[in-house]
Amino acid sequence: MNISKISNIVAGIRRYYRVSDTSLGILAANLEERKYSKGHLLTRPGIKDHYVYFIEKGCTRTYLSVNGKEVTNWFSCEGDITFSSTSFYYKKPAYEFVEVLENATIYAISIETLEKLFETDIEFANWGRVIHQDVLFKMQTLRLDRLNLTANERYDKFCLENPTLLNRVNLGYIASFLGITQQYLSNLRGQNRF
Repeated sequence: MNISKISNIVAGIRRYYRVSDTSLGILAANLEERKYSKGHLLTRPGIKDHYVYFIEKGCTRTYLSVNGKEVTNWFSCEGDITFSSTSFYYKKPAYEFVEVLENATIYAISIETLEKLFETDIEFANWGRVIHQDVLFKMQTLRLDRLNLTANERYDKFCLENPTLLNRVNLGYIASFLGITQQYLSNLRGQNRF
């Protein structure tokens, strides 16, 4: 496959590390194009998933079911990757849901194939290291923000860092992600802060 067909994925990869066209061509040759409808679940708790998903078009959310309530803990859009962390890192069944929020074009690669790419291509090994460092830092920052920032400050920060999500994602999912109620979020949005 020509890498021009996956331009958002290429841009997303290169946000983290300058991977050459040659290495991207190897990746592209191992990607399987999939079309998903809004509401499709890529991963489900208790089921081991065998793929990492590169998003060319669309948006997903990762969430957990906690005491019967959905708690959103991540969003992924064009150029991002998404996967079950327990399946990818530990070869165990997923503990989270990954839901497609819009009709999407997503390219799947088997975890086994991606790991071989990490072993044989230094550019992809470095990309994998850098993207995981960045995500770990973002997750740590989210946790610290929940401890140190007010709900208003968390919302303002979310708006600044994720302006495209505001009109693409259900308000309830954003509220859950921020650790506030949907009613409180609606009140904040009504203040025309952004």
